[in-house]
Amino acid sequence: MGLERNDRSSLYYSLLPAWNGHDGWQVGFALRNTTFPSQRTEWVLAPLYAFGSERLVGGARIEHHFDRIRSRSFQNIHVGLSGRTSGTFHDHDAVAWYEKLSPSVRFDLKRDPLTRPWAHTIGLRGIRIWNASEFTSDDEVVHHYKTSQDYVELQHSMADARKLHPSSITTTLTAAEDWLRGSVEMKQAFAYNTRNKQFRVRAFAGSFLYKGGDFLTNGLDAWGLTWGPEDMLYDHAYFERGATKDFTGRQFNKQQGAFKTPFLQGGSDTWIASVGAELDMPFKLPLAFFATAGWVPITKVDQDGKSTSAAAYIEAGVGLPVIKDVLEIWFPLFVSQRIADEEEYLERSVSDRIRFVIALEKLDPTRLLRNLRP
Repeated sequence: MGLERNDRSSLYYSLLPAWNGHDGWQVGFALRNTTFPSQRTEWVLAPLYAFGSERLVGGARIEHHFDRIRSRSFQNIHVGLSGRTSGTFHDHDAVAWYEKLSPSVRFDLKRDPLTRPWAHTIGLRGIRIWNASEFTSDDEVVHHYKTSQDYVELQHSMADARKLHPSSITTTLTAAEDWLRGSVEMKQAFAYNTRNKQFRVRAFAGSFLYKGGDFLTNGLDAWGLTWGPEDMLYDHAYFERGATKDFTGRQFNKQQGAFKTPFLQGGSDTWIASVGAELDMPFKLPLAFFATAGWVPITKVDQDGKSTSAAAYIEAGVGLPVIKDVLEIWFPLFVSQRIADEEEYLERSVSDRIRFVIALEKLDPTRLLRNLRP
């Protein structure tokens, strides 16, 4: 639904129901000016009231796109500011939530599509995340706590979108108050039939470049071979952030090590490396085989003293990538001995490995409109 104003600029609105495991059912509305074709200044405001946590939640963003820029270097420049808040815990008289504010600028570099198929993008953003909690003690006193953490991220992405062999390389530098780290993610795919069935390879390597002060006071800042429904910069949307069991605890995103199997090991405060492959089967059903290998450092202490070596982890299985990187279900069937030993200790079965990807943030219709071409 929309309202047409006298200046011919349209304002669109819609009712917006939502749910997550911490805030419960939510209801509100979305106001936006995004439409097709895209406008140079786009904004979205989506406030909701959460009946479970009894809080005002939701998000908002505003972006200006220099669509008509005349430059020898830049095809476009995007300047934006976004904010979001959602629950992270709710149990009787205790609630916790996060608030995020992020200014950003992104430069799309010019290219000649005939001679240079690679598209380059440079992005810079700041992120401030507040983590807050509130609980009522037995004497009816309400206690409030709030902490904040700042990050700066510089990222360069280069992509070749040709359908026969799409490729991408993303280099990221992330800085917090007490550390600096860098990572490289490389993706290469090869289409082998007319159904666009692919063989995909992904490699990731990351390392801390500087560490000082109270290093890694936040556990999410460490590298990880495997991740559940959580991420350091709160970029992804989950049904229940931080969940470790039941249906919501099986949601994940393929980040860093990108292992599909959940396990407690595989964390690192120094370096990490992984390589994985997925092979689509050549028929209509979206069935694929996968395998992943990853390495992190471990420290051993024995009678001869301390020694550092690399621990290796491996997994393999099958999956249903219905929409690649957006809607996927994965069934790890084989895991290496380190993971198997942990599963035996925790009395986990093969069925506990099943996990799924639902990248809700990639389904935002107000962002998808800009990607449409007339």
